[in-house]
Amino acid sequence: MSKELTQREMASMGAKALRQKYGKRQLKTWAAMGGRPVKLSDKDRARLLEMLRAGKTQEECGSEFGVSSRTIGRTLARLRKQGAEVS
Repeated sequence: MSKELTQREMASMGAKALRQKYGKRQLKTWAAMGGRPVKLSDKDRARLLEMLRAGKTQEECGSEFGVSSRTIGRTLARLRKQGAEVS
């Protein structure tokens, strides 16, 4: 029987996976710039707005960009906060 992982253990595993994927030097560079790189570029965000206006769902947009629907939702929230017209 295995024990459940604590939140700290899960966070540690995530950090380890990031170090393996990107390397310690790259992670330090991102940290100095204020965090990880954005998932969607400005061009992608503009295309996202067009897709939503055309009637696509957040899930469809997410699969198109290769990100989760939650990432799309957070991106839309930021765009709304910046004053973008999002239907």
